Amino acid sequence: MYLKEKGKERGIMMLKKPSEIDYLENYYIANYTSAIYYKHCILTTKKIFLKKLFKSLYNHKKALKDDLDRHISEARDQEYLDQLLLKCKKEVFKMQQNLSINTNPKSGQICTEMERRFFAQLHQTLQLLTDGSLRNTLLSHRHKSKALQEKLLLVNKYLI
Repeated sequence: MYLKEKGKERGIMMLKKPSEIDYLENYYIANYTSAIYYKHCILTTKKIFLKKLFKSLYNHKKALKDDLDRHISEARDQEYLDQLLLKCKKEVFKMQQNLSINTNPKSGQICTEMERRFFAQLHQTLQLLTDGSLRNTLLSHRHKSKALQEKLLLVNKYLI
C-alpha cells in the first residue's frame, strides 16, 4: 500500500514508499487485542494453572508492546503512536462485541486461535521487514512465545 503525498514541485501527486514501521501496524493491533483478552481471562478464570498461563501470555504481550512502542517512537512521532492506539481500542471493542454474542466461549480455544493468528501475522510482518534491529526484536519475542504457545496447546488439548 502506498501513501499519497503532495509534491513540493509543481503540486503533483507522488507516491511515498511505506516505512518499516507501517508494516508493524496489523501486528501491533493483534498483539494489543490479545493482551487485553488475556488480561480479561486472568480476571475471570478461577483455575490457578490457567491464571498463571494467561498471566505469562499477558506479560509477554506487554513486553512486546513496550519494545514495539520504543521502535515506533524512534521512527515516528507521538501522534502516530496515539492514532495506532485508537485503532487498537476500536479492535478491542469489536472483539468484545463478538465475544458477547458468543454465549459460552471456551477461553483456551479462543486463546489458541488468537495465538495461531498472531503467529501468522508475525510471519507476514517478518517477510516485509528489512531493518535488522526490528527483525531481531520480533524474532526474539517469537522464540520466547513459542514455549507459551506449546503450553497453551497442551492445556487446550487436555484440560479445557
